[in-house]
Amino acid sequence: MSGRITAIIPVKSLASAKTRMATHLSPTDRIELARYLLLHVLDVVGRSKAVERYLVVSPDSAVLALARSVGALPVLERDYVATRGQNAALEQAREVIRAWSTEAILVLAGDLPLLSVQDLQGIAELGSSERIIVIAPDRHDEGTNALLVRPGDALPFCFGTGSYRRHLQEASQRGLPVREYRGIGTAFDLDFPEDLSDLERLTGVSLDISGEVRKS
Repeated sequence: MSGRITAIIPVKSLASAKTRMATHLSPTDRIELARYLLLHVLDVVGRSKAVERYLVVSPDSAVLALARSVGALPVLERDYVATRGQNAALEQAREVIRAWSTEAILVLAGDLPLLSVQDLQGIAELGSSERIIVIAPDRHDEGTNALLVRPGDALPFCFGTGSYRRHLQEASQRGLPVREYRGIGTAFDLDFPEDLSDLERLTGVSLDISGEVRKS
């Protein structure tokens, strides 16, 4: 039983997405890649029975229109500053959610090409206790690609450099039990040019910039 989980997907503007791939991809290609990845994550969340509602918080009207078109609630990030990070946007989304009867919040990265419905079900099952944190780190054990917080206000958001360790520390300081979800669907995000080749090498999945996925 998932227990009223609301998912939040924070997204920067498409035009500023994937800047660390700028040496290998054109601005147009980076936008297309970011758009494809976001649509994939939204599709998975929309098909998941573990998630009751989902929203996208972003300063980008194009991102919000995309979210609305697939059934996600769009939340315009106020007072956006590019260097501020996403924690302020997540707190704004949490304010919106407080008016609902949500029992848990699930924050998801918007660039997970291998995310599956089974991943979300696995996170929900680990996070079914009344008071718990479930964290899914990236494959380098540095960042946080999924974070379930139950109840929804139990933990401050600590996304950014070293967020995996920071979330663990915050949970420990508050006496919150933590469980970890580890699966390729949540661990593998796309940030650097080499991630595209790693994706094919590790999984047999090849992703071209038009968004087409091929399995070797």
